[in-house]
Amino acid sequence: MPIGSPQWMYAFDSEFTIDESLRFEDGSSSYLSFTPSSTGNRKTWTWSCWVKRGNLSLGNQSTIFHSYDSGDQRTELTFETDNTLKFSQGTAGDDGYVTTSAVFRDTSSWYHIMVVADFSNGTAGNRFKLYVNGSEAANTINTAFADADGHMPVSGVPIEIGGRTDNRFFDGYMAEVHFIDGSVKTPADFGETGDDYGEWKPIKYSGSYGTNGFYLDFADSSALGDDESGNTNDFTANNLAAADQVLDSPSNNFPTLNALNYVGALSEGNLAYTAPTSDSRTSASTMASSSGKWYAEVLIGSTGTNWVVGVASAKLNALLSADKLHNYTGGNASYLHNGNKSLNGTQTSYGATYTTGDIIGIALDVGSGTVTFYKNNASQGSITLPTSNDTAWQFALGSGTGGASHSYNINFGQDSSFAGGKTAQGNQDGNSIGDFYYTPPTNYLALCTSNLPDASIVPSEYFNTVLYTGNNTARSITGVGFQPDFVWNKTRSANQNHFLYDAVRGASKDLRINQTGTEGTSDAVTAFGADGFSVGSGNDGNENTETYVNWNWKANGTGSSNTDGSINSTATSASVDAGFSIVTYTGNATEGATVGHGLSKAPEVIMLKKRSGSSGWYMYHSALGATKNIEIQVNSAAATTSNIWNDTEPTADVFSLGNNAAVNGTSATFVAYCFHSVDGYSKFGSYTGNANADGTFVYTGFKPAFVMIKRTDGAKNWSMYDNKRDSINPNTKQLYANKSNVEYDDATYTAMDFVSNGFKWRTDNTGENVGSYIFLAFASVPFKYSNGE
Repeated sequence: MPIGSPQWMYAFDSEFTIDESLRFEDGSSSYLSFTPSSTGNRKTWTWSCWVKRGNLSLGNQSTIFHSYDSGDQRTELTFETDNTLKFSQGTAGDDGYVTTSAVFRDTSSWYHIMVVADFSNGTAGNRFKLYVNGSEAANTINTAFADADGHMPVSGVPIEIGGRTDNRFFDGYMAEVHFIDGSVKTPADFGETGDDYGEWKPIKYSGSYGTNGFYLDFADSSALGDDESGNTNDFTANNLAAADQVLDSPSNNFPTLNALNYVGALSEGNLAYTAPTSDSRTSASTMASSSGKWYAEVLIGSTGTNWVVGVASAKLNALLSADKLHNYTGGNASYLHNGNKSLNGTQTSYGATYTTGDIIGIALDVGSGTVTFYKNNASQGSITLPTSNDTAWQFALGSGTGGASHSYNINFGQDSSFAGGKTAQGNQDGNSIGDFYYTPPTNYLALCTSNLPDASIVPSEYFNTVLYTGNNTARSITGVGFQPDFVWNKTRSANQNHFLYDAVRGASKDLRINQTGTEGTSDAVTAFGADGFSVGSGNDGNENTETYVNWNWKANGTGSSNTDGSINSTATSASVDAGFSIVTYTGNATEGATVGHGLSKAPEVIMLKKRSGSSGWYMYHSALGATKNIEIQVNSAAATTSNIWNDTEPTADVFSLGNNAAVNGTSATFVAYCFHSVDGYSKFGSYTGNANADGTFVYTGFKPAFVMIKRTDGAKNWSMYDNKRDSINPNTKQLYANKSNVEYDDATYTAMDFVSNGFKWRTDNTGENVGSYIFLAFASVPFKYSNGE
């Protein structure tokens, strides 16, 4: 059965799907080439394709398409060495070139890239357009484009995809390549925005192609360069084979090994891994799951003697790269080459030994908490997963002993060619079983986006960031998308306090998170509206010409009393689905008192403040535990205290208090904001910085909209980032929750990438990526629907 056969259903039968892609390997100098027999419209054309990146460490440009005439006359689109996109027409001093402001370093998902050339346009600024995921890319035109003939398509001059004959080879995957000769198209000809999540997804192109146009869908593995436009402008495949046609596509994204968090060499579309010779290392999958039954296969390579194959909690991504997989104690079940198993770092006997050429199957049942390893399709027995500090599990590879490299090939269901053949398994109840060498156990599926469950909520309906500019005139601020119950206001362009408002305490009643003062009144929020909030005419939240950011959360209105704890809360406003509640209560100075939080799970974060007197802002964070406390209004490290949270972890019903007056003073009034993680919407965890500019990657399972971090083993600020103040990578605009300072923007110290499955530091600054940290993150899009960023 050819792998071109559709193997899944994508949302609705009527929706257009892309079923295959072509894998390019820079180390193999792979590319496609076609030489037109006639010259086309060199001034007007459109290019569209989907791209998933592989190796980012090329040390050179990475070509998407290229055409070279003579005298250095080129038309070319490349990823540059700094991971920006660059389009050039001729030389730097000739027709023009443009580079994007954004960098594109997400290797876990797909980008839609579209180029429109209209060089005879009377407006110079409209002669070239570059779009990524349906939006025009912010760019810098280094040299204006002339009203002149370009260099593609030209009779007798090759058009190359994925390389430049002898260098600048692309690494990764391409799908759905269109070239329209003689026509200007728009993104709406190739894609559309999803209704709920706002993701950019493919649609079927129905227009014409022009004489030298072409359409490559990579559906025929025996003829990878076939043109399906009707023009028979077929491409020649260079250093590409049938095995390079894979199921990974923009309609059904598969995991690879995570190029953002590894030390070693990745190749073959990030499905082959060789550990370094100098030390033991670990590489993990780009996807994790907190439910379901998943299967993957690993071919043991020809180098190494101490291979380790296993599963681990998603928090493994956030550890130092030197940590060994089989020694990881935070959630790990591994099968070692010597036949032992390792559970959270403890080895015992398990099964058969394995070596070069063996195929190790991994059947992970997250729901029942078990994993079964197979050697060449023979079960080695079921293993109960150990206790984990993270509910999401991922596949992982490691090396057992430093000083010798170890190589592997892994297949998550997109490609079983590593073992010399394909066994397309089709689908099961509308789900993708995947394309494996051996048939997976019954009811086990490929871990891919078509099989991932939908998020239980749409993130934009529960969290959103809104920006505005003050004018000293009372007015409504809209665009939140829902009626917010918790609003956090901060001036960006001036020194001003952080003002926090909520529907339980009532509009105009503020608490200032960077101060210890009592509850006051101000007009940064005067009312909560159906699509936002109202601001007054004062300077707290509406000073003329100053810029503002507001972070908005939805709970459940003004709330009602809660009697679950020994202290009855005066009001609890809880969104059970979103894992967020606002709780107000009156203290009784009793050690071990409890307060009901109204959620269905134990809170992982509690932000607590006395309203009726001066005190600090106290945070409970599950990564620190109830014996620790950290204050938000200062930059201090976490401290050990027993009279704040009473050394008692929260439960699914209540959180516990000590007798400290700051959290439980007699007759004092308090407010607590409680959160727990919700798959695809929020994540609260910790990570360890690697003190490297190629910083730590932190898995969240979604594309972030907001991240706040705090170093816990040192005196550093609470740093806040979001996707509205900085809509492109790197995200460099930083505010501090513990300071009134203006917004800080310096990529040398604060660069972070928001990517489709988490965030990645691009700095070795001690405030963000050296030491131990906690974080709070909220989603813009769940990973199931995320595009590359």
